Amino acid sequence: MTRSARQWGPRRPRWVRGLLACAMLAGLSTVPVGCGLSYVFRNVSPLHVTGWSFAWPILPSQQQRLEEDIKEEERDRVPILDPVPGEFAPPSCLDPPSEEEVWHKVPKFRNGCPPFYETQRNNVRFLIEKIGDKVDPVKIYPLTGPAQLVHCHYKCTIYYDELYWSDYPIPFNHKDARVEVVYIDKDYLRRMAGPAQAVVR
Repeated sequence: MTRSARQWGPRRPRWVRGLLACAMLAGLSTVPVGCGLSYVFRNVSPLHVTGWSFAWPILPSQQQRLEEDIKEEERDRVPILDPVPGEFAPPSCLDPPSEEEVWHKVPKFRNGCPPFYETQRNNVRFLIEKIGDKVDPVKIYPLTGPAQLVHCHYKCTIYYDELYWSDYPIPFNHKDARVEVVYIDKDYLRRMAGPAQAVVR
């Protein structure tokens, strides 16, 4: 019985080779390449303390949820406007809610189970009306100073056509005209200017 010369050297066990392969893949995943998400999931990385992070792939649904959370955080911030002196001060409530903000407040619906039952909303129209505003007295706000809190109230009416249809077992379709009313409050801070100073000539 002969033995080939290829097998004379010492062979590493299979678990050692697997461990080396995992270590090499882990080392490659920490390199900041195009698919590395070193800033998105840095807080959940095992190497968060050292400032490194692994490439962490995410699903499209998770990416959409992250983008929605970022938009909601930016939308919920209270803007701070600079003071405008005297009679040139603009009227309050010059920033009505956008159509995206209004549509975000409309109750969601389930699309159904194709091909048995499906639902769609088409021909969406928006009517945004200001129904009132209120200006609070001057207060001292942290990191802002003396400012007034301005409250703006809007009534948003949404008109759309809701379409129901099915292809199996009994084909049918039905279009229903619907109306939704959403009330949105938007607040912002307006800094107060100091007393008028006399001009020395």
